[in-house]
Amino acid sequence: KEAFATWLAAFLPELSQQDFQLEPAVVSDRTDGHLVHLDGVNFCRAWCLYGIAQTLPETYAHLEAVAAAHIQHSLPDIVDGHYAGGHWLASFALYALSQAPAQ
Repeated sequence: KEAFATWLAAFLPELSQQDFQLEPAVVSDRTDGHLVHLDGVNFCRAWCLYGIAQTLPETYAHLEAVAAAHIQHSLPDIVDGHYAGGHWLASFALYALSQAPAQ
């Protein structure tokens, strides 16, 4: 834990700032099998950000809000009726949601 905290602080120092923001990726064409991977990026980001916030809450608890914004951005699109993302995005959403704090 300590080694990770040291590495993360050196690698991404801005991540510890309370006002850190990371805009969710935007899919411009839901029928494009390549572009819908950006929803997967949002879910992966959320999964990792939740993990960081839970592992090092004293410094990174604020990342839970950033993670939640990424999930909220892409979650509605996993049931949009397009095969390009609909057949696999739910699994990535579940990874992210499994790390979300209980509400």
